[in-house]
Amino acid sequence: MSTSVALVLSSGGARGYAHIGVIKSLENHGFSINSVTGCSMGAVVGGIYAAGGLDKFQEWACSLERTDVFKLYDFVFSSQGLIRGERVFKQIESYIPDQNIEDLPIPFKALATDLNTQKEIVFNSGSLYRALRASSAIPAVVKPAEFEDLELLDGGILNPLSINIAHKNPGDIVVAVDVNANIPYDASNRTKIEIEEDKKFNNHLEKLAKNWFKKDEKQLNSEKKKMGFFDLLMKSIDMMQDRITENILRQYPPDILVQVSRSTCSTFDYYRAAKLIEEGENAFRSALEKYEQKNHA
Repeated sequence: MSTSVALVLSSGGARGYAHIGVIKSLENHGFSINSVTGCSMGAVVGGIYAAGGLDKFQEWACSLERTDVFKLYDFVFSSQGLIRGERVFKQIESYIPDQNIEDLPIPFKALATDLNTQKEIVFNSGSLYRALRASSAIPAVVKPAEFEDLELLDGGILNPLSINIAHKNPGDIVVAVDVNANIPYDASNRTKIEIEEDKKFNNHLEKLAKNWFKKDEKQLNSEKKKMGFFDLLMKSIDMMQDRITENILRQYPPDILVQVSRSTCSTFDYYRAAKLIEEGENAFRSALEKYEQKNHA
């Protein structure tokens, strides 16, 4: 009989593609996923999986080139964010139709943060894509999602690894996947071409951010040696989420903890899906080995 799993998927931007690798590996090793809980990119991957569309999503994600990623960014340069955040979900919805969460074949929860009340909002019913859009609205980058009287942002702000709200049935083990782990990463297998292309991509994002703030040339020149806007923002969020995740893991230790280093890639490297899926597979194998050693000790 297969082991049943309550799966929890963290936030993490493009690193969230690693969740696909973990899900595939769980299934290949005979585990049965009975529920999924996620926030931000973890909610996106988890929700699409719960809807039965993960294979289509993986195929689409792995087909994206750098230029395709920019085409999916619907830039608005508003005071609340750089990107509207609608275009990518409309693209996904064109081949994976929207559904009500309560009708999904696998129980699913997505976590968002209400800007006004500063509280967690759990989506376990209603439109799947509305929940995913709200859960993945990175502060200052993606405009908040408006729903009823709420202004909703990334669920990772308050709870990047939502083990405490997981739907766990009797007999389930909890598998938590943290793709923001502050652990070493061996980047020696990356080619010089890949590194240079990534720099070009991130530099282009920085130019867009500078246009957003409408900085003059003197200001730009004085800041060339300083950390860029996106790097500063993401590193600040990383530090905040480290502390929150530490507390969550202390209070709600999972049966299996899968960790992917945050140094694997930038938050916005959405064109590296195939490599990140492989990272998820590798991280799961390592976590499963530890779990099996512990249970056979």
